[in-house]
Amino acid sequence: MILAVSKLWGDFGEWPARFTTLLCLGGYAASVYFFSKKHLDRLSAFTLAMMLLTGGRILIWDSMLGLIDIAFSWVIFLNFMVLYHMGAKGRWQAMFILSYLLGSAAFLLKGLPAVVFQGISVLAALWQHGVLRSKIFSKAHFSGIGMGVLPVLLYYGLYMQSVSLERVFEILLDQSMQRTATHHGLAKTLEHLFSFPLEQVYHFLPWSLLMVVVFLKKFRTWVNSDAFVRFNFWMLLANLPVYWLSVEVYPRYLLMFVPLFNLVCFYVLQKISADNKTWWRGLQILFAVVASIAALGFWGIPLVGRARELSYWIPAWLGSATLLSFAALGLWSDSRRAFLWLAVAMLSIRIGFDCFVLPFRTIDDKTHFTRDDAYRLGTRWGDRNWYVYGETETHMVARFYTTDALQKIIPKSPELRDKAGLYFVDLQLYPDFPGTKVDSIRLENGQVLPLLQLNQ
Repeated sequence: MILAVSKLWGDFGEWPARFTTLLCLGGYAASVYFFSKKHLDRLSAFTLAMMLLTGGRILIWDSMLGLIDIAFSWVIFLNFMVLYHMGAKGRWQAMFILSYLLGSAAFLLKGLPAVVFQGISVLAALWQHGVLRSKIFSKAHFSGIGMGVLPVLLYYGLYMQSVSLERVFEILLDQSMQRTATHHGLAKTLEHLFSFPLEQVYHFLPWSLLMVVVFLKKFRTWVNSDAFVRFNFWMLLANLPVYWLSVEVYPRYLLMFVPLFNLVCFYVLQKISADNKTWWRGLQILFAVVASIAALGFWGIPLVGRARELSYWIPAWLGSATLLSFAALGLWSDSRRAFLWLAVAMLSIRIGFDCFVLPFRTIDDKTHFTRDDAYRLGTRWGDRNWYVYGETETHMVARFYTTDALQKIIPKSPELRDKAGLYFVDLQLYPDFPGTKVDSIRLENGQVLPLLQLNQ
């Protein structure tokens, strides 16, 4: 996917990778709206889509990176929806085929976690539809598996022409087992069991605060009052323990659960507020206070001397502060759209973050120096072949930017066959390297790695 966008973009850099993530995030949000609209009013469906986009983890972090997790989460969410909507209509053959095709796509994206999701989700869906016994070993299920896994079989049939599948699956298994108690021990596993809920509440603010409705007496009653809401709740409950019991878990691994959690809690809160406005009003006031404090902070941006170093600081300041103030006013005055106004407030904060935080983060970040060094080397020495000598480690950021600067793969070289070539050499490992330093690159870890040419 990143390769396709890079080809269209005409560049292999940060923008195509990040744009690919944004395309998937847009599709993910549109899917949340599309499926929610089948069961809720348009305002609620649009609000849920905006809640996905403006959750703290996605808004401030994962939407900026060219990582696979948003695309993977979108595929898993689509699988959840297929299992519900086609199962509810009794279209078992189509459900199994589409579900396993999506499972294959998920496997090609991320390996063994997709298998776990597929197995648990299919079982949970059949149980929810009340057909577990009759369909689990049915002809429709087995034919769905057979047709659904064809993309994986085709891919690995081609892949094995170049790479040993034994080695591939060793790596896939090792990567999955690294997250579990088998690698981290009992003590860390028990610590994770207690810290996991609190960590996720923090990472997915502000919408994670909706979990307060779980502790209300009528929570189960309201969840069971709607088949779609009940399905989302049990799908979340069935799959979440896999990560709760895994020690090495990053918040981005949980993004497929965000719309399920938001839907269940938002629906229950709406039902409760129909009888008692206290909960809805309480959250509205809390959100309004926080947004108002943030708006005051934004109006104080000129007091931060470094912000005035930016050429565009005045329109960026006025625009983001005004929009955030407008959202805060909406939170105080428009109860019906309170959650939508909070989403606007979060987007305003993100605009301010983009304008005033990212530029200085870019300047101060060590990768900035690595990038500049790589392109400087490319301009100066791009007419020569480059090599990484022996066990010299260039690390990921330098590997990417030097490759981009030279516009070709820089191979590792255990021998000195190219007398006219240039070699990245770790002189601590190879102090007697027979060459003269002509330049260097600063790695992201702060190490300065020399670029040497052979002595003639």
